[in-house]
Amino acid sequence: MNLRQLQYFVRVFEMQNMTRAAESLYVAQPALSQQIALLEEDLGVRLLVRGSKGVHATAEGVLLYRHAQTILRQVDSTRSLLARTDDQIAGTVSIGLASSTARMIALPLMKLVKQEFPGIVLEIVDIPSADLTRLVLQGRVDFSLSPDQQPIKGISLTPLLVEDLFLLTHPSLKLPEKNVTIKSISALPLILPSLPNKLRARVDHVFLAARLTYNLFAEASTSAILIPAVREGLAATMLPYSAAQPEIANGAITSHSMDVELSREIVLCSSDSLPLTPAVSKVINLCKGLIKQLILEQRWLGCRVLY
Repeated sequence: MNLRQLQYFVRVFEMQNMTRAAESLYVAQPALSQQIALLEEDLGVRLLVRGSKGVHATAEGVLLYRHAQTILRQVDSTRSLLARTDDQIAGTVSIGLASSTARMIALPLMKLVKQEFPGIVLEIVDIPSADLTRLVLQGRVDFSLSPDQQPIKGISLTPLLVEDLFLLTHPSLKLPEKNVTIKSISALPLILPSLPNKLRARVDHVFLAARLTYNLFAEASTSAILIPAVREGLAATMLPYSAAQPEIANGAITSHSMDVELSREIVLCSSDSLPLTPAVSKVINLCKGLIKQLILEQRWLGCRVLY
């Protein structure tokens, strides 16, 4: 097994088509097929199944893909560390973000990184918050901004900010903008993050403490589903301002403060065993500066900086 074979395998896995993968790698398809066959022979397992609708991975292939991503990223990081110069910062930096946080900072951070360090390629991995720490531990991402992350072996934690939660509703729902009572919220149809989301657990605790139940309309794992449901008037939700900033700004969604204290902490998580490349360090600093700027300029409401 060698790095070239891993690179070839990852590309075939992602494209699910041998011909397109070969074209993207600028190699002949027979040569690509031969390398995959040699990899399978070396490992003693079948990795890919070829069918009329393309190429699909076996269970062993999925497992190898996860490990191959980590291996290839670590190789790239090692090269960046050894080849760094004072006048040129380059490399790929991967960030894991919860969907709500990604909506707030992903695009501004991309612009800022490209403006300050043109040689850095930024990858945003937008996944449910419960999976963020796992990606850091696996080396799939260089760092994450994880909500309410507790101490865990192998992870270095840096608290960044505290976000208040708001009741988010369709504008047609006539409620006060401030101090909406938990009792009145219990009567609304709600679409909430799916468990084991920590934000959802806090919402459940608030209703339990008030000895109230809520009207659960639906659940979803990311704000990419929660916010459109609110925008369409299907249900209300309880999320930080970052989850719906564009919709709040254009009037498609109304935010309301509540008479209960609900918040979450955003923590920067990185591996404490893998060294940060110069590119990763630069992006972390830019990310911190951007967050502070957004909060100070009141473009990110309901937040308190912790650094």
